[in-house]
Amino acid sequence: MECSNRKLARFSLYLAIALSLWVFEEFIPRPMPWLKPGFSYIAILLAMLEFDIKTGFAVGILRVFLGALILGRLFSPSFILSLSGTIVALIVMSALMSIRGKFVSLIGISIAGAFSHLATQILVAGAIFYRIDAVIWLMPISTIWAIVAGAIVGIITERVSLLRFQMKNSRL
Repeated sequence: MECSNRKLARFSLYLAIALSLWVFEEFIPRPMPWLKPGFSYIAILLAMLEFDIKTGFAVGILRVFLGALILGRLFSPSFILSLSGTIVALIVMSALMSIRGKFVSLIGISIAGAFSHLATQILVAGAIFYRIDAVIWLMPISTIWAIVAGAIVGIITERVSLLRFQMKNSRL
């Protein structure tokens, strides 16, 4: 990750946006306690688009650690679930980002990330905190949520990315 002042400032901005959106989501009423919209992934995906996969990965991982630190949840069960879901989602989105445009859209990448995040959290919760048969019933509702929330995040990311591209080109 090349570290110019401009890149560091942009990276910090994406991290601040991801963290702010993540904390903001804590105050949004949810249909079920573990279901969040995942708006912080907008900043993560934008960082991947503007810079590279590693930068997006760094924004995602730092968001989990700093968010848990801010909310007093560092190394708690919710931190473990968030970190595991984020790592798997970032791996899935990174793999799909390399074929973006040819076989999958940004919306598809976002949906895949949302699904893999939730599925991982359910599997980790079943393996570490509960029995898998006690949490597997959460998959159907989580899948529907992942599709809807992932599509919304993907659409917003696509629009913001397009706006940034248009603004950048209009300055030339």
